[in-house]
Amino acid sequence: MNSMKQTKSTDEIYSKIEEMKKDIMEQEIQPRKMTAMKFVGVAFDPEKYKAGEAEINEALSEGFEVMRDFETGGGIVMCMAKWDKKVKEEKK
Repeated sequence: MNSMKQTKSTDEIYSKIEEMKKDIMEQEIQPRKMTAMKFVGVAFDPEKYKAGEAEINEALSEGFEVMRDFETGGGIVMCMAKWDKKVKEEKK
C-alpha cells in the first residue's frame, strides 16, 4: 500500500512539472521589446556603495531587470533593461 502512495505522489509531481513546463513555454513565446537600457555602477567603497545600491533598487522598482553584471577593479557595473510586450503589427 505504501507503493500506491508513492505512485500517486510521483504522478502528482509529474503533473506539476508539466504544468510548470507549459507556463515557461508560454512566457518564452510572448515576444518582448526592450524599451530602455541603463548601466549602474556600484563602487566597492564603504562610503560610496549606498548610492549605487539605491540606484539599482530604484531601477528595479521602475520595472528594469538585471541583464548582466560586469566586475571592475573597483566595483561592478549592472546592465539593466526595461521590457514591454511586443505588439504585432497587422499587414495591410
